[in-house]
Amino acid sequence: MQKYETLEQVFYLPDGRKLLRIKALRDFGNVKAGTIGGFIMRFENLSQTGDCWIAENAVAAGWSRVSGDALLTGRAFIDHRAMAAGNSVIRDEACVLEHSFVYGNALVGEKSVIAGVATVAGEAVVLCRSRYSSSGKTKIPNVRDMAFIRDRARLEGAVCVRDDALVGDDAVVRGNARITEKSRVLGNAVVENLAIIGEEASILQSARISGRSKIMGRAAVAGNAQVRGKSYVTCRAYICRNAVVVDEIIGGEEVRQ
Repeated sequence: MQKYETLEQVFYLPDGRKLLRIKALRDFGNVKAGTIGGFIMRFENLSQTGDCWIAENAVAAGWSRVSGDALLTGRAFIDHRAMAAGNSVIRDEACVLEHSFVYGNALVGEKSVIAGVATVAGEAVVLCRSRYSSSGKTKIPNVRDMAFIRDRARLEGAVCVRDDALVGDDAVVRGNARITEKSRVLGNAVVENLAIIGEEASILQSARISGRSKIMGRAAVAGNAQVRGKSYVTCRAYICRNAVVVDEIIGGEEVRQ
């Protein structure tokens, strides 16, 4: 037996695509028969099996897919071939676009934008603000390209994670930080403020990167080390143990501990 049907009410996206509001036909999960839901473009957008649901004014457009026990709510929007599965929740005004995948117990909310072939999985939490280009006219996705956010990682603020970068374990990225170019932020690491991690750099264990610091060129910061201010760490340099680096340039495979 189908769990939902579409109503005769027709709504349109700004680009002219037609949406239909849904209505539950039977009880399932936390949804009761007769509950009015959000919007779909076609039946393929929302699985008729599992407890997945599109609630309030959330939208699944294009060839996007909501399955398993996933929930879209608030004014969440997924489009193109994006997928929400498992017990994931996409809420508020979050957007998941292109070929992105949100699954497990992941939560994507606020005004986060996930695009490209990005993945948010495990118990990861992405609660970001919109990020814009230097002109202020183009919105930049918070998680894009082939970035991977997993485990219990948490993203907050106007952050950007892109270019095959990985944020996992219990790591936190917040403020206006950027994680790029196959870099890794793992363990209990924190990257915040205007810090930039790029060029396959690694931030591990309980390391903390803040200020306008840049960690580049396959450099690594681990242990309880801190890099602050306008520091620049590059060329395979290794900062570890309880080292504190403030407003310094370190490179050439130097080890600081």
